[in-house]
Amino acid sequence: MVTNYANPSVFRPVEFSTTDPEMCRTYFLAAYGAQLRVNAFSPDGRIRHRRCDAGTFAVDDLQLSADVSYRTGPRRPLVITEVKGAGGFVEHTVGADSEHFGPGDLLLASQPDEPYSGHLYNVQLRAVPIAPELLTATAVPAPGSAARPLRFTGLRPANAALAAQWKRTMAFIADDLLVRPEAADEPLLVGSAARLLAAATLAAFPNTLTYGRAAEGPTELCAAPTAVRRAVAFIEGRPDADIGLTEIAAAACVSPRALQHAFRRHLGTTPTGYLRRVRLAHAHEDLVKAEPSSGATVAAIAYRWGFAHQGRFAARYRSAYGCSPLHTLRGT
Repeated sequence: MVTNYANPSVFRPVEFSTTDPEMCRTYFLAAYGAQLRVNAFSPDGRIRHRRCDAGTFAVDDLQLSADVSYRTGPRRPLVITEVKGAGGFVEHTVGADSEHFGPGDLLLASQPDEPYSGHLYNVQLRAVPIAPELLTATAVPAPGSAARPLRFTGLRPANAALAAQWKRTMAFIADDLLVRPEAADEPLLVGSAARLLAAATLAAFPNTLTYGRAAEGPTELCAAPTAVRRAVAFIEGRPDADIGLTEIAAAACVSPRALQHAFRRHLGTTPTGYLRRVRLAHAHEDLVKAEPSSGATVAAIAYRWGFAHQGRFAARYRSAYGCSPLHTLRGT
């Protein structure tokens, strides 16, 4: 499904299109490990599949103008699927859960180590396979929850607002950010996009790790200033590395939640907020040092330091340095 978990690659689309049922069967077996059967094509029907693989996740856009049945054994990645378009339907079963989905619906199409099966008809889908370790590394356990394996407990998002948030996040990643080669070539942006997607998924779908309800205890929230110093040293020593809250907390030898509390208490920000501040300073340095004849651009420098949204980058830069990044680049 997603072939390279260790070294995310640039989004480079691979496309497939056919009206041959046997070619469909072979292709989808390789892509999803799924036994797929085309029962009938619609008039002028065709099956299309487009995959962009980022290593820890992928974005698959499918157009299935046909009546199709499918089934598979346990698979490693988790797959979130958005039903797009104006018609068609999906009847989907994961383990013992079976539901009907139509246009606009969002579903947990597969869970690691559980078989799934179903039937779909004349449907347009966006399927997003996600490596389990990305989700586990991103998850910050809910207050009071005991350590346990990450499992999702339903096929649908917790509510419509969280489903809409997930769709907006995915649209930004797939249709805005990573379609631009200058952005997709930057490891910090790809890594940040992966964590953003994982966080949106953990927020949207009820699970055993992030949906606890118990109150926070004071012991868990007590991280010494030495932990903050370790975290700061870790961040400042590798600002160009693809790191997030989980890696920073591990370097500080405390839990992610405890480190967040300690940063707010001692520095008035969060670990990732501090990381952004450090990267902004490096972006400022690059803008100052850039030669006018080098062809350097504000966007390229922002991407290099993990800032995907140019408007927010410019606003943060102006707040910190009192002028626009373009003003600094031009030396005016």
